[in-house]
Amino acid sequence: MAIEHMRTWKIGDVEITRLVEVNAWEDDITMLLPDATPATVQAYPWLMPHYATPEGKMLISFQCFVMRTKERQIMLDTCIGNDRNREFPVFTNMQTSFLADLAHAGFKPENIDTVLCTHLHFDHVGWNTQLVNGKWVPTFPNARYLFGRAEYAHWKMLNDTHGYHDLNHMSDAV
Repeated sequence: MAIEHMRTWKIGDVEITRLVEVNAWEDDITMLLPDATPATVQAYPWLMPHYATPEGKMLISFQCFVMRTKERQIMLDTCIGNDRNREFPVFTNMQTSFLADLAHAGFKPENIDTVLCTHLHFDHVGWNTQLVNGKWVPTFPNARYLFGRAEYAHWKMLNDTHGYHDLNHMSDAV
């Protein structure tokens, strides 16, 4: 993964650390905006070089944040995760150093007490669980996992109606 992309900030008594699972992945803008073209991206020169390539591809980093307060250790989103079958081949059967990077930042999975998932896309919930002896188990066994009721209802509806998203992550990570 990317210890070299790890950053830590201190805001008052709160320490916030950024962990990057995949850095600067290049993809066509049509992944997000089906009618867009490379020229759409190139029309915004401020996007280059950090958020887009000169050829008009977007650069995406898949990351999470871990916060340490005096009372809590909070994981905000959990990236993609290892050993997964995902809709996009680049994210299938990944083998990243996420847990080692988390340890390098000074966080032990058993000490994370809260996992907050901002939403339930596969790239925000992957490390909620990990594969151990062929079984998906919580990565943060002492954490309370939080996500919005309306968000969960939306994904449940997609699952029940065989909606427009690949839904593998709902069974192995949520």
